[in-house]
Formats: sequence, C-alpha cells, structure tokens
Amino acid sequence: MPDTARLHIDLSDRQRLFDIFGEDAAGQALRDFNAACSTLVDRLLAQHIILERQCDEHNCSWSVRFRLAEPPADRGEILSSLGQVGQTLLREALNGIFGNASGMRIPARLHILPGNIASVPEAEPLSSADADEVERILADENLRTVLQPIVRLQDRQLLGFEALSRGPLGSTLERPDRLFAAAGAAGLSVSAELICARLALERTRGRLNHGQFLTINLGPAALLRAADVLPLAGRTDVVFELTEHLPLDAAAELRSAIDRLHQLQLHTALDDTGCGFADLRTAEILRPGIVKLCITVIRNADRGDPFIHAIKQTTQQLQALGCRVLAEGVETESQHAALVACGIELGQGWLYGRPLDLERALNGN
Repeated sequence: MPDTARLHIDLSDRQRLFDIFGEDAAGQALRDFNAACSTLVDRLLAQHIILERQCDEHNCSWSVRFRLAEPPADRGEILSSLGQVGQTLLREALNGIFGNASGMRIPARLHILPGNIASVPEAEPLSSADADEVERILADENLRTVLQPIVRLQDRQLLGFEALSRGPLGSTLERPDRLFAAAGAAGLSVSAELICARLALERTRGRLNHGQFLTINLGPAALLRAADVLPLAGRTDVVFELTEHLPLDAAAELRSAIDRLHQLQLHTALDDTGCGFADLRTAEILRPGIVKLCITVIRNADRGDPFIHAIKQTTQQLQALGCRVLAEGVETESQHAALVACGIELGQGWLYGRPLDLERALNGN
C-alpha cells in the first residue's frame, strides 16, 4: 500500500521519572501522557485513515499505521509536514504535563515513517535555517527578557520574579523550547544560557524593590562559569536556578561552584523538583536556598491523598534542610488552598500572574 505510513511515539527511561517525581505523581503523569498521545493521534490524523493502533501504555510506546486520505502529489512533503506538526503537539503535551522547563527535557520522540517501516531513526539534525537563525539571534543578542511574579502564598505579596528568555517576536525560535533546543543542537547551550542570564542581570540592575529577588535559570555547565563571566557585583538579590535533574555524582561536583556563589552573597535554587528520592538527595547535597516543586507535582495538589500527603511530606523534608519551598505552575484557587495547607511558603503560576515583558512587569511592580 504505497500511501500507508506509520506514526511512532515513545518515552524512554520512564523509571527516571519515578525517581524524580515520586511514585504517585509520576504514575499520574504517565497516565496523562498516554491520554495526551491518544488525543494527539486523533488530532494529527483526523483527515487520514487509521488502519492499526498499537499502544503499550506501561512503556508509553505508540505505533499507529495509517493511510493518507488521498494520494498526494508529494507524499514526502505531506509526511514531513505531519511529522513537524506532531512534534509540536507532543512538545505542547509534555509542557502541559511536566511544565515548560521539565517538558523540554523529557526524552519523548515522535516520528512518521513511510510504509510499514518499524524502526525509528535517530533524531534529525538541526536544520540549516534554524542553525543560522539561532547563531544570528545570539550574536546580535536579539533576545527578550520576560518576568513572572513569585508571591508569598499566605498573603500573595509579591516577593520577586523569575527571569525567562524568549526569541525575537515573529521568529521561528520565539518560543523558549524551540530557542534552547536549537541552541543545544548547534552546540551553543551554555553560550545561550549565559547570554540570557547577562541580559536579565543588566536589564534589572537597580530596578527591583527593596527585599525582592530575581531568579535566573542556568544548567550545570553554565552555573560553573557564572561567577567568572556574569556581572554579579552588588547583586545580592539574585538567585540562580539549577535547571537539570542531576545524577548524584554530578550534584556533588557542583557543590564547590555553589559554595563560591554563596561566598559572593548570591543564592541558589533547585528547579523542577519532584517528590522522589533522587531530587530530595540532590537537595540534601546542594542545600539550595529555595527548592521549586514542579508542575508535575503541583497539578495534583487539589486531588487529595496520596498526592497531598507526598507534597506535605516532601515540603517538611526540604524545610528541615533549611530550604524555602516554592510551588510552581499554580493555576487554580483549589491548588492554592491545598498548598497553603501543606505549609509551602512561596508560589508561582498563572493564578498569580503570567510572564510579562520586563518593562511592563517592573513598571507595575
């Protein structure tokens, strides 16, 4: 059947998700992932004919054989277009389940292959257009800084902001997931993170109210260089968020770099933390000032036990280490109430404010 093709979706290293997020939150996230994949297949192939649908929900692996609705003039172009749309839908689903930061790092893949080919190829290389675009954006420093408010949950008082970066308006790399994925594929991840951090520091210097703080995302390699290359003099209002889930040996290697930042009166946070032993052990090693519980955990806050028990227990364990706990991705009043009841101090999410262009955020501060 010359007009048949096969759609593959798979999620690798699912056990790692349980180590990071804990049994209950990870289990719910994987159920949500499978439901999202089912919806994705229906949306993506709505105009075509599904011949066979195979789903291994335990391993989060999908294989769907389908036939194009009409014999196209350029079959390859149609399949390529479907693949691009499918990857966008998959990334949006992952961001919705795991949050934008974690979603970018979840090892999920989607491929569309002609005929009945069953094997999935290696990831496609960065297109020359995206490679040129990301190099141009970084060289010109054509990047926007947006700020999302961080509040004290008890009374919703504004305590600070998270600095987030975006590509130029209208660019194919405007979205942060596309921007940093392109930078990573081009071997420019560390450069991109440090440029974004420097711009955020320069644009906010002297503009925060007394007592407010600014959090900035850095991966491990960028964090190791932060004290040497970023304009940090006098910036005791800065908190660097470590944005990757680290193996324990890698966390231990970062300890000296974090100690150096603390000597400069800078602060650190652990981003996208779950309720699993891996992230709790990382917090114990690094002793950050703030630990951010990720959206994968927080989105279950108003679902009662066992989720609320895990959140409360994790909060108490982190506070015992001297960490302030921040809930990110808070979207509803019921989540807010549950998090206050769990004793969580800080919050961030659309309930309190969406990311705004820097000038708008600071002018309303």
